Amino acid sequence: MYKFFLSILLLCCFTSACDRTSTPLVHTTKTSVCQDIQHEFGQTQICETPQRIIALDPRSLDLLLSLAIQPVGYAEDARALIGTPQFGTMVDVKYLGDRITSHPIHVGTQQSPSQETVLRLKPDLILVGYSGEQALYRNFSQIAPTLPLAQSNRHWQDDLLTLSQVMNREQQAQQVIQDHNQRIANARVKLKTVATKILLLSISGLDSIEVFTEQTFAGNLLEDLGFELVLPTLPVRYGAIPISLEILPQLDAEIIIVMASADSTVSQIQKLWEQTPVLRSLPVYQANQVYFVDYHLWSRITGPIATELLVEQLQQLLDV
Repeated sequence: MYKFFLSILLLCCFTSACDRTSTPLVHTTKTSVCQDIQHEFGQTQICETPQRIIALDPRSLDLLLSLAIQPVGYAEDARALIGTPQFGTMVDVKYLGDRITSHPIHVGTQQSPSQETVLRLKPDLILVGYSGEQALYRNFSQIAPTLPLAQSNRHWQDDLLTLSQVMNREQQAQQVIQDHNQRIANARVKLKTVATKILLLSISGLDSIEVFTEQTFAGNLLEDLGFELVLPTLPVRYGAIPISLEILPQLDAEIIIVMASADSTVSQIQKLWEQTPVLRSLPVYQANQVYFVDYHLWSRITGPIATELLVEQLQQLLDV
């Protein structure tokens, strides 16, 4: 009867609008045993410290692991799945796998998580990321308290602090942020000799090319590291500028980072670039200053661990 009442209560939580490119208002109210967290989809009440947590997206997993918290279940982005895991089996995780010491159960993909599998794991907290939709939140709120970590797709710090309050790990969160700030400062010094005009591209095919701006996770990070983003004077859509192949030669960049997006792989996009006359004739490519990277690391995970890995990879690519 209690579970039924809790489900009804959660389903009746109010919905508030928010702008994903700004910082929505998130309030955390603590009582002796419970916290009421207001967010873009309403309010989530969490009592006691959760012990069985499921992450329904890579970013939420990154935030959990950065606080040294292990999940019991995980929903990977479908485009980053390793192999073909079955529901209820253990899942390998791209990039974040070496931070996992538990054996999280595959609960489907971020795009299509399984409520039945989640229910069997008996979670006391479910995390969804900034790409989560209200229907997803409402559905999983019937199983356990569900918390959207959705304050910004560029900055993870506020979401980390929110999660740390829920998990009683505020001190660890502050240390993660402090370490991040120091890492960025150190990397900025190392990259100073090569930090110049950089073009950040997302490519899944010759008919699908976007220039990423400072409104994106990777673009914002590159600016923090001292680079100047090269941007065409065209309309911005969700932080990116769609362009045609013919526009690329007009963009004056000394370095190009190419993210292999959608279902494409890094090797596929690199081969496509080499086979396309317009692309392989670019002076920056002739100077060996075009680098191909995985969109999943650079633009999907978007947490503190991904930031650390991205900075390390960038320094390796630029040999600094």
